[in-house]
Amino acid sequence: MPRWDVMWQYLIDQKLPTLTPQEAKQRVGKKQWVLIDVRPTENHEEAHPEGSKSVPLFKKVQWGQTTFMGFVRAAAMAVNGVTPMAVNEQFKDELERATGGKGAILMCEAGGTMTPSSNFVTGKVSRSLKAAYQAIEQGKMKNVAHLDGGVYNWYKSGLPMVGEYNTGNLGRTPNAANAPTGKYFDDK
Repeated sequence: MPRWDVMWQYLIDQKLPTLTPQEAKQRVGKKQWVLIDVRPTENHEEAHPEGSKSVPLFKKVQWGQTTFMGFVRAAAMAVNGVTPMAVNEQFKDELERATGGKGAILMCEAGGTMTPSSNFVTGKVSRSLKAAYQAIEQGKMKNVAHLDGGVYNWYKSGLPMVGEYNTGNLGRTPNAANAPTGKYFDDK
């Protein structure tokens, strides 16, 4: 996967739409779009927006089925207390099967943002935004959108969930920064 700034510029050029949870629910209700949860499968199984399908962008590293460099990266992650993950090489195929030709509304835990701010000049990277890049640039999908605020925002909006959403995850994943305000930003 390329660097985030490269993906961000591509997504800006492609005019990736970001939808509120209410807009996403409305599109899914019209049966032309599918909610796609790109979080790890375990997170989806624990709790997810009603009707969403799990297509993880990253999967746990299978220690016996990785390259030497993959093993080294996974070991470094494990030593630092991080679950070793690698890009899901079947993501594009799984996404295509899950959507069945419909549009994909991609979501992760907190969603990230395409909006630049003083702290995040190229927006705030997230799994769902990386997944959008993969879907559009490499998967050649035409109808792709991003869920603003991710699963957390869906839950916070009071929309239907399946399972017990773990609010303990909220602090684990930094939420996207609010859009900047003030004289400098408001005058532009």
